[in-house]
Amino acid sequence: MIVAGKFFAENGTIRPADHFKTPSGSFIQVYEVLRVINGKVLFREEHYERFSSSIRIAGLQYDLSPDSFFSQLHELIKVNAVSIGNIRIDLTLENGETSLLFYFIPHHYPSPGEYKLGVKADLLYAMRKNPQAKIVQQQLRDRANNMIREKHLYEVLLVDNDGYITEGSRSNVFFIKDGYFYTPPVASVLPGITRMKVMECMLLEGLKCVEKTVPEQEISAYSAAFLTGTSPNVLPLSRIGKVSFNVDDPLLRKIQSGFDRFIDEYLEQQ
Repeated sequence: MIVAGKFFAENGTIRPADHFKTPSGSFIQVYEVLRVINGKVLFREEHYERFSSSIRIAGLQYDLSPDSFFSQLHELIKVNAVSIGNIRIDLTLENGETSLLFYFIPHHYPSPGEYKLGVKADLLYAMRKNPQAKIVQQQLRDRANNMIREKHLYEVLLVDNDGYITEGSRSNVFFIKDGYFYTPPVASVLPGITRMKVMECMLLEGLKCVEKTVPEQEISAYSAAFLTGTSPNVLPLSRIGKVSFNVDDPLLRKIQSGFDRFIDEYLEQQ
């Protein structure tokens, strides 16, 4: 893992970035990625709850209070003097020892052109283990990254053994048809923070969203599709495989602009 910035935090202690070490043997690792905008952490409370849940699901033991979690985020932002970026948090069990790391990572946010014209995705026939927790699954990540690179994609969508689309390799996915939003049920996907907040925004905007399984063979029946995630926010999909979608669907654009306002209002209250 590449560290961005001059400092990282290890078990509550600030250290120079050149002291950072990645696990080299057999290990179990849960992680979380948070976005910093104008020096403020977006949805930090929800990220804390999901990180704590991932720790429990992975069977790890670590006493991390909300105050400690938030203070380490604040200190990392302060010592690195960073106002925009992504922070990754790792809890790793290796050789019987547990370590907690907070550090900035290189980030890539979609360009204005990608938000306007949409991005391309394709299907990857693979399933996460324990989809409810952010646990490192390197083989799956490597397969996804290789496919993204070889096909010049933005993302790949995972398809389970029953032929249902579940989620992206690092995002959640929504579809639009006949005035409704559709997204795979939360029980079968990583419960993305952005996914949850987008659905809250839909309620505020008076929009209707249905959680249902989406067979890969039926995606052409949907008029539009988009990704949600820490870095992309709400990002239109122009194509999934050979199936094209309308990136200018009015409902898609309504939730895209509505979620931007939702974020602005959240940051104003911090």
